[in-house]
Amino acid sequence: MKTIVIHSIHKGEGKTKVAKELAGYLQLQGNNVLLADLDFITDSHRRALGLPSSPNLEDMLKDIDAQANHKPYFDIKFSAEEMDNYLLTHSSGIRVLSSENAQYLSEDEHIAQKLRTVVRNLKSLSFDVLIVDTDSTERDYNQAIFNEADQVLIVMDNFRYNVKDVKIFIHKMQQMDFSTQNFKIIFNKVPSPVQVTTEDIEKDTGLQVIGIVPVLDRPCQPSSGTEDICLNVADPKNVDFITAIKEVVDGLI
Repeated sequence: MKTIVIHSIHKGEGKTKVAKELAGYLQLQGNNVLLADLDFITDSHRRALGLPSSPNLEDMLKDIDAQANHKPYFDIKFSAEEMDNYLLTHSSGIRVLSSENAQYLSEDEHIAQKLRTVVRNLKSLSFDVLIVDTDSTERDYNQAIFNEADQVLIVMDNFRYNVKDVKIFIHKMQQMDFSTQNFKIIFNKVPSPVQVTTEDIEKDTGLQVIGIVPVLDRPCQPSSGTEDICLNVADPKNVDFITAIKEVVDGLI
């Protein structure tokens, strides 16, 4: 399984859009995709995909807590059948580990180990691709998730304050001897020509910009009778948008 982690430095950068559309594109291309929402701060994927509120990440964390009473976190393993109890299914076929807003989890002293346990168990399942959405913080639990990734995609725009903050973030990671060789950048909209150029961003951060996901004027709406929210990559009219997502996928190879 290939594991792709989606991250951003600031809230509202479009992580959820990139995560769900990337998952949708890969699913439509014949891949078996698992989408994990580990952003328990903003409750993103349940809202973004219109899925029920339960089961969710908290259910799995409670069961991890129970097992942690008598074994170390690295030895906590769930069978495929047990993992299936935590997953939802979107109308596109994407399996989803959803989450509710549960900010209290960020104060759990063991949350980094618990989330790493979650990701390791997700990676043990028979999917082609695992896409993980994180929250927009520099907490140690996100670093634990990065450690499990084949690729980490930083979603951002090219405004100067954002470029500066991404550069600081990468520098901090490297100061902690954390490898950022598998980190890449995606623009969340067509870059403004009066802001920092793509070339300068790549030079300043040391990261490759692999794609631009444009903002759609009219994103697709779910059909009546379903609470599942449709994916923009599933609409053949969105030619430029689909091409942009394909370029991101090509940049991951």
